[in-house]
Amino acid sequence: MPKRFLPAALLALGAAVALSGCGAKSGERPLTILISVEANTLDPHFATSTIEWTILMNVLEPLVARADDMRVTPALAERWEVDASRKVWTFHLRKGVKFTNGEPLDARAVRYTFERMRDKKLRPRSTVPGRIALDRVEEVDAHTVRLHTRTPIAIVPVWLVNAFILPPKHYSATPPKEVLSQPVGTGPYKLTEWVKDSHIRMEANGDWWGGKPKIPTVVWRPVPETSARLAELETGGADLITNITGDQAKVLDGKKPGFQSFNVQGGRRIYIGIRTDWGPFGDKRVRQAMNHAVNFEVVIQKFLHGHGARMASVVLPPNNNPGVSSYKFDPAKAKALLAEAGLKDADGDGVLEANGRPLRIKMDVPVARYLQGTELAEAAAADLRAVGIHVEVQPLEWSVFLSNRRKKTLSPLYLHGFSSAFNEETDLGVLRPSLFANLTAWKHPQFVASYRDLRTAFDAETRKKLSYGLQALVREEAPWIFLCYQRDYFAASARIAWKPRPDERIFIPAIQMKEAKPVK
Repeated sequence: MPKRFLPAALLALGAAVALSGCGAKSGERPLTILISVEANTLDPHFATSTIEWTILMNVLEPLVARADDMRVTPALAERWEVDASRKVWTFHLRKGVKFTNGEPLDARAVRYTFERMRDKKLRPRSTVPGRIALDRVEEVDAHTVRLHTRTPIAIVPVWLVNAFILPPKHYSATPPKEVLSQPVGTGPYKLTEWVKDSHIRMEANGDWWGGKPKIPTVVWRPVPETSARLAELETGGADLITNITGDQAKVLDGKKPGFQSFNVQGGRRIYIGIRTDWGPFGDKRVRQAMNHAVNFEVVIQKFLHGHGARMASVVLPPNNNPGVSSYKFDPAKAKALLAEAGLKDADGDGVLEANGRPLRIKMDVPVARYLQGTELAEAAAADLRAVGIHVEVQPLEWSVFLSNRRKKTLSPLYLHGFSSAFNEETDLGVLRPSLFANLTAWKHPQFVASYRDLRTAFDAETRKKLSYGLQALVREEAPWIFLCYQRDYFAASARIAWKPRPDERIFIPAIQMKEAKPVK
């Protein structure tokens, strides 16, 4: 049974245990992956971060998955269809599939999963039922299930990617505080050990319906410092490391044979959230001014190594509105907008005031979570200070940042990154007022109404028109300081062959081992 918390004396041995191959066959070294932050939970109905979804997708499976090319594909459901009313979706389950604890995959498991997502006593954080306007789940027979929605929802399959199906007996019999470290699914791997702040170990599920995984043992380890991750890769302590910079990837490629780097244009949107419920930030002119104040071309050259461009709105290509342009660096316009909004430097100290209060604020930034996030935040803060808004960057550990986000106590500005489901509706959905991770407090009647229409529109041209209008509105209203789409860099030993996904997730069966030599 997975172990989440072990005696403190054992924690120091975590790294050594992870590299020893304990739990693998004699002479066989596990695949070791270093990540930048620790998972907080592995209960899929409480998971909220990409790190958690990455771990979970190797243990549990949804009805519908996202393939490496980001298309929606069958997973535990072989096929599905929607009826003429557009409110009844029928899913046909794979036969002969079992959870790793022996329970069968059937319609009952699907119904239990969705009911657990809506359990008011449990108070889960899953937003799937709300996103698909779920009314009820109908068991047609053992391998057929219907999802009834209250209204037509055009992209039900897209929303189901993170709706991992659970075995009813295990999740109903195990206390919530224990089940968060004991995920059980139908996936290619079984979680066998979790030592908090040390490592997570997985063993291959030999009975996986997709075929026996070729990599027997996988170890995930959180290592916040990029330099430490690189050092472990070079000394043989890791096979794949995440979240490195382009410069580091370039250096590693040319350093010596036996190492390789990977990069991909990711879907994560990096931005600075503006809490519109804080003082002058409720005025869109102030928000527009902050966007014009940021010199992003300097950021691209200094920190992003010439890759990419400034984000114009919130929707990724190819679904973006080409008529919506990014904010241009224009400090003079920024100052004019701030003056128009009534902000003045009354004391002559270079700091603007609103209602007699100086604009001295903090910007919360999660440490080691986003690629060069602290550097991006510091550059933006310097630009904002130049136009009279005194911003102090406040680094926070990822767990603290998540806790503050959950309690809605983040500072008036905060650096954040939303991943993408590579769909215009889900991209725009990060600004839904009801989304727990959206702390902007921006609630525009036109956005709310048009987004509601987009959710129920099945016609492609109608969806495009609505999406394009929403993107233009978001750009105009500026609830974010728009930064960029993150480019993701990874480095690896010569032991593996792999192609990264744009959604940052690492699906172990997609990794091929070139060799498997024991550590000397």
